[in-house]
Order: sequence, then C-alpha cells, then structure tokens
Amino acid sequence: MTFVKQCQSTYIRIFGEIGYITNQISKHDRVYDDIGAVFLKQISRTPKRIVDIVAELSSQFVNVTAQEIENDFTDFVQSLEEEQFIITGETELSLQQKELIFSYNNHQRDIAPSYMNQDNITYPDTGDFFYIYFRKNPHIFDIQIEVTSRCNERCLHCYLPQDRQAQDIDTKMAIDVLDQLVDLKTVSVTFSGGECFLHKDFAKLLKRARQNDLAISILTNGTKINDDYIKVLKEIRVNQIQISLYSMKSQEHDSITQLPGSHKKTLATLEKFLAEDIPVQISCPVMRTNYRSYKNVLQWAHSHRIKAYTDFIMMARTDFTTSNLCERINSHEVEKLIHDMLIYDEEYKALLEIQQPEKPEELRNKPVCGIGIDSLCLTPSGDCYPCGGFQGYIIGNVYKNTLQDIWNNSDAVHKLREITWDKFPKCVQCEAKLYCSMCLVRNFNEGNGDMFKINQHFCDVAFINKRLVDEYHQKNHQI
Repeated sequence: MTFVKQCQSTYIRIFGEIGYITNQISKHDRVYDDIGAVFLKQISRTPKRIVDIVAELSSQFVNVTAQEIENDFTDFVQSLEEEQFIITGETELSLQQKELIFSYNNHQRDIAPSYMNQDNITYPDTGDFFYIYFRKNPHIFDIQIEVTSRCNERCLHCYLPQDRQAQDIDTKMAIDVLDQLVDLKTVSVTFSGGECFLHKDFAKLLKRARQNDLAISILTNGTKINDDYIKVLKEIRVNQIQISLYSMKSQEHDSITQLPGSHKKTLATLEKFLAEDIPVQISCPVMRTNYRSYKNVLQWAHSHRIKAYTDFIMMARTDFTTSNLCERINSHEVEKLIHDMLIYDEEYKALLEIQQPEKPEELRNKPVCGIGIDSLCLTPSGDCYPCGGFQGYIIGNVYKNTLQDIWNNSDAVHKLREITWDKFPKCVQCEAKLYCSMCLVRNFNEGNGDMFKINQHFCDVAFINKRLVDEYHQKNHQI
C-alpha cells in the first residue's frame, strides 16, 4: 500500500487524548487512546502517502526507529481497512474505485460490532466508554436542529402543540451554529421540524453540514421531497433519513396524520429512496389507531430491506397538555405488543441476551440519560433544550450566547448533570429496572413540569415487560 484515506462515509474526531472513528454505512466504530489516537490523527479525507505519515510520526517518537513506526502504523491501517473505516491503494485513482457505497443490493443487516483498543480498561462497546468519558468531559457529540415549527401534518400523537407559533429558523443563524460545531468537534446533526423540507433554505443547511464534515440525519414525513431534493440528499451522502409511516392502509395512515393523500406521498418517497440507494428507516409508533395493523408496516419494511422501529411509550405534549395520550395503548395492548416482539423482533431478543442488571450501589451515582452530557436541541427561536421533547426547559439561546458558552456555563445544564439515579430511590431498588424506560422528559411533560414525577403507566409497562421476558426465558430454557 502507498496511499491511505478515510472513507467518505467515515468520521474521525479527536477528543483530547481520545481518538474516535465511525462509519455510517457499516455502523462500526472504535475508540483509541495513547498511540492509537496519535495514529488516527494522521488519517484524513485527503489521500496521504504512508511514507510521509511515517516521517511525520518519526518526529514525534524520537526514540523509536522509522521501521518500527512503519510496521505499527501499517498494522493499524490494515485493521481499520478490514472494518471498512479507511481505504488504501497504490494510486489515488485506486482509492476512488474502492470507496464504500451504500446500496440496498449489498447492504448487510448484521448487528455491527463495536471495538475498543484500551491499554488497561476493556469496555463492552463505545457507548459504554462515552457514557463514562462524557460524564467527566461533557461534549456536544450530536445536536438536533429543528429548522421549522411548521408542519403540513397534524399527527394525533405528536408531542409538539399543534397551535404553537409557526416559525422557520433564520438561515444565517443556523449556518453560524453549524460552523460552531466544527470547533466543538460535534460528530452528527439531526435536522427535524415540524417538517424540515418546508424550510426554503433547507438545501443550504444540508450542504453546509456536509461542508463541515457532520454525519447528517433527517426526521421527515416524506411528503415534500421532490426530485431536486433527491439529488441534494445523494450529494450530501446523508447518514440516514427517518420517515414516519403509520399503516399500510392509506385511510388509517391519513387519519393519524390528518392529511388526505399523505400515505400515498410518503410511500412514493420511500420507493424513490430505494431506487436511488438513499439510506432510510421507518418510524412506526404504535397507537390505538394502528395497533392492529402496525405489523404490516414492519413486514413491508423487511421485504424491502428497510429498518423499521416501533415505539409505544407515547409522550405528553411539551406544553403539558395530554389530549394526545388518548392514542396511548392500554396495558392489555402493551402485553400483546411485547409478546409479538419476543416472537418476531430478532434485535429485541438479541438485546435481552446482552443486557445485565446493575447493582443498586453501582447505579445510584450514574446519570439517568445523556441530556446535558452529550447532546442538545436547537429550535427556530434560538432557544436550546436538553432534547427535542424537552421544550419546557430552556438551557440557553444562541442569539445571546455561543453554543460553547451555553454548554459550559448554563446553570440549567449544570442542574441536569447533577441528576443521577439516586434521585429516584424506588427505581434503583425496583426489580423491573432492567425493563424500564423511565425518561426525564416524559416525566416533565406528563407531570406538568416535574421531571421527578413518574407516571404509574411506565411502571406498569416495565413489570409487564419483565414478566413476559421471564416467561420467554423459562420457555426457552435460558434461566
């Protein structure tokens, strides 16, 4: 090998002495410390001659021979190439020919492994590593940018108030924020709405995010994506687009979105993405309206090699109103849904095999989730929130302060970082803790602004989940 470069679909970040590399197609990622992080710094999107890299490294490791450095770096590069992070070749042209390209024809559905290269500590995956690292070193690893509050649909279950003021994000401000993310070493950005494709300058924002080397994801209903946007999405090498599809019955889907013809448009967009090899996944929240038919969406997705997710833990609106919760399925329906998951959802069953309960003494001082630790959400007003659903809790405004200033100095953020599981003593001791999805923002929205008030519904769901999983293990002789 003569030349080396990172794949177009690979992202590299250096956090202090920690090096991180991830690929949005293979879904592999690795974390390196010490020499591995130094080596990782040498790899970029521009092809580099390995001999030049070795010369540069030799100036840093003065007590090591050039041959030893070359051997170690070559081994390092080979391991990265095996996992499709980088490409090597004898010419720059050969690098282009080996570029990793997403396609539904060769897309692997395997659960991608994660790798660590630590001297003294072994972590099960990078998620566990960053859980610890970012708690000590909070970092905006990813950001959600709500580009508009306008939406052409009025979904029955939506957690955003339908009467809120329609507002588009200012393009100049949004571009400034995207530029700030470069210095902050943010890895990924998720654009959302409302319906983000209603923003007149959305293409500009997408292209700026690509220019700034961010992994780009989009949340959309798929009804406003024309052929011009298809070209843009291919140009920016979008990481993933999540489209909401509630039913394969057009009348049922449209009754949820309250937009006649929305099912036809959404399905047409999905078919365009398939034809153009644009990565997409389907979000299919389960509610009373589609409870009996949601599996048809999953089956359609599976037959087209599209990932599809369901979620039945509905959240109250950000203005603390709860009228949307009339669509929340009841305990009997939850039991039937989880029972189906234990039969048909291979990834859920795989997750059960690796989940390990934590001892109460180990859990008490851990943060409940990543809010204030590794992510935040920006809205059109310039207000920043801990996450997209937490819009009753302002942590700052980018018209008044930079993102870095908000992240480092906001009292509201610091209060969130102090919230650990010991604030929920009953949860720490609960025998269904492993099966619970307790969430601060769900508490906050449903508890009229009290993030420490847990609705009994979530506890009931956790115990139903535990009972069914225990029965599943007993039936399969796994306990």
